[in-house]
Amino acid sequence: MQKKTVFDVEIADASGHSVVQMSQEEIAEKATQSQGTWVFVNDQLVNASDVAAMNLEAGSRVRLMPGLIGGQDAPTFEVEIADSTGHSSAVMTQAEIAETANRSAGTWVFVNDQLVNASDVAAMNLEAGSRVRLMPGLIGGLCA
Repeated sequence: MQKKTVFDVEIADASGHSVVQMSQEEIAEKATQSQGTWVFVNDQLVNASDVAAMNLEAGSRVRLMPGLIGGQDAPTFEVEIADSTGHSSAVMTQAEIAETANRSAGTWVFVNDQLVNASDVAAMNLEAGSRVRLMPGLIGGLCA
């Protein structure tokens, strides 16, 4: 009767990390349970789907971690949006403001109480705390 090799597996999650003993089959199952799990064997990133077929040696260091996404979050702005029903507020990134402003032809965009061209919003240098308002264009004139 052959004894299954078990490995000390470091598992990281939102609550911290733990160390558990698992067989290679259990490691492979756990790695593929959560989409995006990163698997490191001896400090080398490996594909989670390859773990079952790997030739793991006794004493291999195995770590399972949630996938990480790098980069800086885009700054957000509180945007006042006026329409025929009144107004609402939404938190948007600069890209979302530009997309919303350009979605409806004739939308007026005010940044810090200054009317700006909707097509210029994406390239503007908006500072934190800028006051942004989106309004439907107003048409003035005499009624017939």
